[in-house]
Amino acid sequence: MNFGPRHAVDPDLGSCVQGACGLWWAALALACEVASAPQTPDLVASEAAPEACAPAEAVDFTWSIEPVPEDISLAVTCVLGEVVAGAGMALVPLECAEAEGPRGRRLWVQATPAPPTRALRAGLSVRLWAIAASDEAGGEGSFVRLETASGGLLIAGARGGMLLAPDGSDPWVPFVMMPGTSTCMSEETACGAVERSAIDLRRAGGPPRILHDASWAAVGDLGEAQVWVSAAIVGDSACIGPSGAHYEVGMMAAR
Repeated sequence: MNFGPRHAVDPDLGSCVQGACGLWWAALALACEVASAPQTPDLVASEAAPEACAPAEAVDFTWSIEPVPEDISLAVTCVLGEVVAGAGMALVPLECAEAEGPRGRRLWVQATPAPPTRALRAGLSVRLWAIAASDEAGGEGSFVRLETASGGLLIAGARGGMLLAPDGSDPWVPFVMMPGTSTCMSEETACGAVERSAIDLRRAGGPPRILHDASWAAVGDLGEAQVWVSAAIVGDSACIGPSGAHYEVGMMAAR
């Protein structure tokens, strides 16, 4: 299981880089080994018309939980502490009620552009859940959601070959997120074709918002949330993994 950060974005290539150093595309060409989980069967792809390929931006979203959950899933109620915000990061301290007793946890978020923290008020009662999913082929996916006691989204994230957890847990409510399509050109690598793709984001049955790999936007009612598409890559399974896709997406309440 992996609840820690995995990738960043290279602004010139609009692609993932594995770890803090080597280029993700180079890693594809040399190793062709990206761990990913299979796409949830009932999550259909967008029927929205493909949009023109948008230039890659300097976008990144990574998250991690400390201490790392000992199980493949975590679901706890917590009280939010005083958030520490810095250049492109937010440290969210949590005092959680767990089976073994009270336990302090920290949810780290690193993002470019910087993450908004206005909605993260000290003393707020919240729920935190996280899931690390894997399939029989060895693909992996990780998901996180921090929400208010009434279910309002504060922080959400997914990385791997799908945008929803295999058990149907949806980190994006009240939004609906699904794989999108784009007209980005594919790139041939040593293990096959790989191309920048997109996600399709909607709220309350509204029109789709297509967000390409390496992009970000203010979304929802009056810019209620900010979304980062650090990676949305599709291609041959030999390169991307069994699902043929790899996503790194984050969302945070903006107000």
